[in-house]
Amino acid sequence: MAVRKVAEKQKIVTDTGDADAIGLARLDGETCAQIFFVREGKVVGRENFLLSGAADESDAQAVTEFIKQYYTRAQISATEILLPTTLADDDVKILSAWLDVKLIEPKRGVKRSLVEMANQNAEKFLAEESARQLLKDAQTFGAVEELKNFLNLPRLPRRMECFDISHIQGSETVASMVVFADGAPDKKSYRRYKIRTTEGKPDDFLSMREVTGRRYEKISADALPDLIVIDGGLGQLNSALEIIRGAGHDVPVVGLAKQFELIFIEGSSIPVELPRDSQALKLMQRIRDEAHRFAITYHRKLRRARNLKSELDNVAGIGLKRRTELLKKFGSLAKIKTASVTELADVSGMTRAAAESLKKFFDAQM
Repeated sequence: MAVRKVAEKQKIVTDTGDADAIGLARLDGETCAQIFFVREGKVVGRENFLLSGAADESDAQAVTEFIKQYYTRAQISATEILLPTTLADDDVKILSAWLDVKLIEPKRGVKRSLVEMANQNAEKFLAEESARQLLKDAQTFGAVEELKNFLNLPRLPRRMECFDISHIQGSETVASMVVFADGAPDKKSYRRYKIRTTEGKPDDFLSMREVTGRRYEKISADALPDLIVIDGGLGQLNSALEIIRGAGHDVPVVGLAKQFELIFIEGSSIPVELPRDSQALKLMQRIRDEAHRFAITYHRKLRRARNLKSELDNVAGIGLKRRTELLKKFGSLAKIKTASVTELADVSGMTRAAAESLKKFFDAQM
């Protein structure tokens, strides 16, 4: 059984001494243990734990295993452990001797009330966890099922790849590809591309053809996603389709227009409007926003590197390697400018002389 801590504190005045009161609850195959920490008559804290592997155990077995695991890592400062159920006599003897505390199952009074309160809190936590899981399921796999129905897709879009283009007037044009698996981000599969064909001349259509070509022209059919999402309207969609269909792939491709969040599908100029309160629309918004965020982040990184290069071209002793290390260390040109000579000299590959030269260069510009 594995124990995972999941929550915190409250204060209640009682008339008992120092005790750890354990509560236990079960719901839909999940088991939760909660401990109230009572010190000098006050409940000074509480912790929740989800117990994996406890579904097939009795309450007594679950509590026994929980005590063994919890107090192996936690130092006990209570004189009593209040139990929610009756444990086997041998287990009580072994645990009492090991921990040097009394283990009791209170039947009435304040101590029983503490255990009942711990039970109720464990029940409440499990109910909240269940509600959170239901919402998560609706937002992920439930949204995938909705999307299939709304767009009349041939299969569930369990793997979706979404593309976005980012640039400023054609400068440092980049593309991002983000991946959602069963409605959730699969960040290890994200890719970013520096666009080669449109540098200096903004052309989102040509940029989209380049990135989809680099992604799909040589890919095998079994490596294709279930749905390709293009961030843009009909023009961007048609640019991507030209490449994807030209490569012989029949995977569904849709375009998500920035305005009104309409979805364009192949072969139709009339977009699909998903219900505003649907999880399918929220999923499309999430994958579009994530593609935009990932593209913007890469674009800003390249722009910072370009600005740093142009600023430092005339500084003796600052080449590509040192520029790269300076940007890695400080994150921006502005922070490099405000760094001290000592801080600059501490950067990998820098020398004191190079740091002084760089500082003099910046000071002369002020």
